Amino acid sequence: MDKNTIKLSVLSSYCWIDSVDNKTRKLHNLATRADFNKISLQQIPPIKRRRLSGLSKLAMHSSLSCLEQYNFNPEQLMTVFASQHGELNRTIRIVKSMFEQQEVSPKDFSLSVHNASLGLFSIFTGNKHPGTSIAADSNTFGYALLECYNQLQRFPNSQVLLTCFDLKVEPPFSELQGSLYPSYSLSLLLSQPTDNAPVVSFSFTSLSEHQKPEFPLALSFFDFLHSDNQQQTVDSQDTRWGFCKHAL
Repeated sequence: MDKNTIKLSVLSSYCWIDSVDNKTRKLHNLATRADFNKISLQQIPPIKRRRLSGLSKLAMHSSLSCLEQYNFNPEQLMTVFASQHGELNRTIRIVKSMFEQQEVSPKDFSLSVHNASLGLFSIFTGNKHPGTSIAADSNTFGYALLECYNQLQRFPNSQVLLTCFDLKVEPPFSELQGSLYPSYSLSLLLSQPTDNAPVVSFSFTSLSEHQKPEFPLALSFFDFLHSDNQQQTVDSQDTRWGFCKHAL
């Protein structure tokens, strides 16, 4: 696929991450541009805030912060929420409760579905436009970008909010992870290419041998977006993603 055929403008970007270790510091622009502060979500009334899980708080925080940077109304856009693991930690608690013959928390049960965060965003912001929830293993962020492109092909005058987020995987499934990543949430406000915002194109090709990505694809992209590099390739487990910046 020609990398110049898939282009998007990045109107706004916002990344929250819970910590920086020696490995994460390799992504210099991530370490200097991301938000590491405790999430407060003062935009949401406390009675509604209590309905949010740890995962949905991440998604809500970066989504609202990204839109506030661009002064954009959250009711007026399409949404793509992407999470490799979704509510995995919550699901582990549910299974453990069932195994121990304990009552399952109604809140845990109702928020255990993969699109829970997307639904809560729609409810809290009054957004009635199309929304998609995506999980695609280590390619989750890449295929979320592709979904945004598809939506903008159908609705070229619209904007799409892409939020890619995950909590750090807890035991016992953490033992099965090739690499353990911190909790993070990245949000991008995207549109068709415009002269008023940076334009990024992307491509992807399959790899013959499986890799062990050092970082989530979303964090590598955020680091590239705020770097001086014009081009960069990033490998997921089975795919090579190429990103390129284009002059305005």
